[in-house]
Amino acid sequence: MNNPMQHRSWILGIIAILLGLAVVTTPSAQAQTFTTFDAPGAGTGALQGTFPISINTTGTVAGIYSDASNLTHGFVRAANGTITDFDAPGAGTGKNQGTFPVSINTAGVIAGYYSDAENGYHGFVRATNGSITTIDVSGAVADWHLGTAVTSINTAGVVTGIYRDTSYVHHGFVRAANGTITSFDVTGAHATYPLGINTAGIITGTYIDTSGANHGFVRAANGTITSFDAPAAGTGGTLVHGTAGIGINTAGAITGAYTDASGLYHGFVRAANGTITEFDAKGASAGPGTIQGTLGISINTAGIITGGYMDASYVAHGFVRAANGTITPFDAPGAGSDALLTLLTETTKGPPDQGTGGFSINTAGVITGTYFDASGVLHGFLMTPAAATTTTLTSLPNPSTYGQTVMFTAAVTSKAGAPPDGETVSFMKGKTVLGTGTLSGGSATFTTSTLKVGTNSITAVYAGDSNFATSTSKAVKQVVSKAATTTALASSQNPSSVGQSVTFTASVAPEFSGTPTGKVAFYDGTTLLQSVALSGGVAKYTTSTLTSGTHTITATYNGSTSFDGSSASLTQTVD
Repeated sequence: MNNPMQHRSWILGIIAILLGLAVVTTPSAQAQTFTTFDAPGAGTGALQGTFPISINTTGTVAGIYSDASNLTHGFVRAANGTITDFDAPGAGTGKNQGTFPVSINTAGVIAGYYSDAENGYHGFVRATNGSITTIDVSGAVADWHLGTAVTSINTAGVVTGIYRDTSYVHHGFVRAANGTITSFDVTGAHATYPLGINTAGIITGTYIDTSGANHGFVRAANGTITSFDAPAAGTGGTLVHGTAGIGINTAGAITGAYTDASGLYHGFVRAANGTITEFDAKGASAGPGTIQGTLGISINTAGIITGGYMDASYVAHGFVRAANGTITPFDAPGAGSDALLTLLTETTKGPPDQGTGGFSINTAGVITGTYFDASGVLHGFLMTPAAATTTTLTSLPNPSTYGQTVMFTAAVTSKAGAPPDGETVSFMKGKTVLGTGTLSGGSATFTTSTLKVGTNSITAVYAGDSNFATSTSKAVKQVVSKAATTTALASSQNPSSVGQSVTFTASVAPEFSGTPTGKVAFYDGTTLLQSVALSGGVAKYTTSTLTSGTHTITATYNGSTSFDGSSASLTQTVD
């Protein structure tokens, strides 16, 4: 592949930075599945190989690959893994020339640009049947990395892009599905760079004002343009100061990057109502330094963003930012971990650059991108997020009685099918793990007889794996009532003699399980003889003061927080 930094004149400084950003990452723990692939004709030398750039809702990927002669070709990878390469008619065959697909829509129509034999640029659209239509904006100069370049295509086949006129000034354009081209400029812009278009035809990008500062913009389908700036964006007259909108989703939410006054990059997401939220990946450099910081690149319909960040050592990392703001890094297995600085300085010393970078995320959260191996060869990858799961918890019986065995059953389901047998589900009371169960056919069970009397809030937590995401059930309110008891009373000597020692033993048995606690009161008729604490469910009272005659001895268990009371009586005869 040609060095991504060489196309700075057409994909804008920020896009060149994004291409460079992808080349380095360090390993991190993942909850996703990686599928790697290579275009059949891809070269195996340093900075050669496969470079996916865009993925659509069906999982079809478009991108470029560089052959052994450093000639660039387009490719499309179907969801089933079949890869088809293609070249635009008129594409040059020299080193660093060729075909550069950059965007694919839901229907599988691909858009991009190609470099001809004189290094002039032309836009193109490739239909699903493989036919390619060239796009040249009237007045564009197609010479020495100049001309027309398509940067994005939407579901309707409308494309947007950039062209350079005879005065070497950049302008934006939008081409309708019928081929009608409309050029546009942001008011006050010295140069306009459209970068993304959504299903409604809304375009985002960046423009440079007359003082050299960058600003983001949104162009509505009717042509109305609104500029915006991240609150902390720098305003200096340099291409590394300001705001750039890069990706836009169906709702009109935009992600991109801005540089502060020191030149450090930060990511942002701009809601359709104009509210801007800035973000930085944990571990991103606080700079300042060349291309250090965080950049948002692509945003899907759910508001999930993928992009990259760079640390203080010029090591870059890919990330996924959930709609709630949680940021998770990712790296492809087999990727090297050398620093980006080698590529930026174009040194030939030492090994080529290594690492991982993601560029596009679809509605299912699947990310495509590239990684460099330890030899600097590029390979494509798909990072599939763990399939969402739903855990449902039931209990039987409910309500139950203290000491009674209750069975909890957790059912874990997913659109991707049931998780594998043998995986763990934890059954929780608050933050306490009561026990675990293993999945079999999507279900796991756990039994217990130790729940306390009252309402117990129980949840089941599926641990998840690389293919299935963790999930927690809604709480089951397990109502536990006090258990009944049965008290038995026995005498050590009956009949007995006056003055003889007699021991009365009360045994309290539970309805189900457990050991009753509390006290047993011993009565002679209505007269309380003594209250004795249970020990192991047994209480004993010994006396030698019973008078001659018959005595009704009663043992009354008063109950506890877990057990209801009960009593028993016997007739003690004293001679």
